[in-house]
Amino acid sequence: MIGGPNLPDDQRLPPEPIDYESAVRNILRKRRQRKIPTFLRRLDPRPTSPGQVLLVGLVLAVAGSFIPALHLVLFIGLALLVIGFLSGLVQPQGRTVTWRNRNIELPPRKRWSHRLYWILYRHSGPPA
Repeated sequence: MIGGPNLPDDQRLPPEPIDYESAVRNILRKRRQRKIPTFLRRLDPRPTSPGQVLLVGLVLAVAGSFIPALHLVLFIGLALLVIGFLSGLVQPQGRTVTWRNRNIELPPRKRWSHRLYWILYRHSGPPA
């Protein structure tokens, strides 16, 4: 029998002892690496919906129209109103269908406009 279990090529090395200190260090290092993204995720400055962008744009536009020295703020507010309105039009929306007397939520079809929406706005999970 060629390559049988008794040949020296098939002998396995004895397992190395576990280095518990390095294993604990690796676990703690991975935990520290995981904490950084969760901390940065909490500080995400992006709005959660187009309604928030519309509200900020409205406030800036009104403040810029009443205070003569803040005409630049008026234009920024108007730009935010346009961006909020357009992003509200491309907001991904699923549909609800009834099947066997149950309501089922279907995710929206993937489009480039939805990808842009997920880039602009903060959300709880990965894009659908």
